[in-house]
Amino acid sequence: MQAISIDAVVYFRVLKIDSRGAAECNGRVRFSFEKVSNPFAVPVKTSRGVFATRESLLVKIGDAHGNAACGECAPWLGFGCESLSQAEDFLKKCGGNVAEKVPQSLPCVAHAFSAAKFFLENPETKNPAHPENRLCAKLIRRAPEDAPGAIVDKIARERENGYSVFKIKIGLGNAAAELRFCEKILDAAPAGTQIRFDANGAFSDEILPGTAELSLHPRAEFFEQPLPPTPQNDAKIFALAETRGAKFALDESVREPWNFPSATRVVAVVKPLLVADFPRLLAWLENPCGADVVISTVFENTAAGTLALRLACARLAEKRRRAFGLG
Repeated sequence: MQAISIDAVVYFRVLKIDSRGAAECNGRVRFSFEKVSNPFAVPVKTSRGVFATRESLLVKIGDAHGNAACGECAPWLGFGCESLSQAEDFLKKCGGNVAEKVPQSLPCVAHAFSAAKFFLENPETKNPAHPENRLCAKLIRRAPEDAPGAIVDKIARERENGYSVFKIKIGLGNAAAELRFCEKILDAAPAGTQIRFDANGAFSDEILPGTAELSLHPRAEFFEQPLPPTPQNDAKIFALAETRGAKFALDESVREPWNFPSATRVVAVVKPLLVADFPRLLAWLENPCGADVVISTVFENTAAGTLALRLACARLAEKRRRAFGLG
C-alpha cells in the first residue's frame, strides 16, 4: 500500500547535536511524527466491521550523521491498545522530546519509540537483504456473496503463484453457518493446502467444540482467536488443544508474548507493532524453547511490514517457523 494523503504533519526542529551523535534539546532526544492514511485496495472485512483505510502515526528519530530510524504507531481494534487519537494527543504533549516513560495504556506509542531507537542504535539491522524464501500466508478476501466454491477457486489460482498457506476471515455471520462454510472449503481445497481461519474473537462457548473438531481436518492449519480475549476463554482454548489436540492460535490474547505458555500446542500470533518493548520481543523470539509462533501484521506501512516479514524469516528457530501472516 502507498500512503496517498498526510492528514497532519508535526515536525520538531532539532536544536542541538551532542558529541554522541544523538539529536537532543536540553539533554533529551528529539523526534518528529506524521499521521498517514493508507487506503486498502479492497476494504478489509472482519467480524469487527469493514475497514476501507488504515491510519497510523510514523515516528522518526535522526542523528547527527543524517541517519534516521522510524517506528510506526498503528493501533488496531480488539487488542486492548490505545486509540489513534489518544496516541496522537500523547505525542503532541511530548513537545518533540522522546518520552522517558510511556504509560502502559499506550503500548503502540511505546513500540514506535522502542523500535525507532533500536534501529537507530543498531544500523546494521536496518537494511538487510530480502529473504530468499517467500514464507507468506496469502490473505483471501471475502465478499458477502462469496460461496465456498468461489473461495476455493481463489485458493487454486494463488497456488499457481507459489502460495500454500492461506488465511480467511470468518465470524462474519451465524456461527454454525460459518463452520459449514469452513468445512466445505477444507474439503474442496487443493491437496497440500493449509488454511488458517481467523474469527477475531467472534464465536461463543457453544460453538467452540465444533471448531475444535473441524480444526483436526488435515488441511486446517489452525483456527485463530475463536473466542473473545479473556483469561477464562484462553484457558478453554489451551485445554481443548491439550485434551483433544485441537489446532488453535491466539492473536488478540497475546499482549505480552514473553508471558505466553511455552508448553502448549496453541500457536502465538505475534504482531510486532502491538508489542511495546521491541528489544525484549527480539530476545524472546530467539528462544528456541519458546512457544510456536506466527509473526503477523496489523496492516502496517511498507517499512514496518518488511520488518515483520524479516522477523518471520530470520528470527525464529527453524523448527518453529511458520508462514508470515497478514492481518
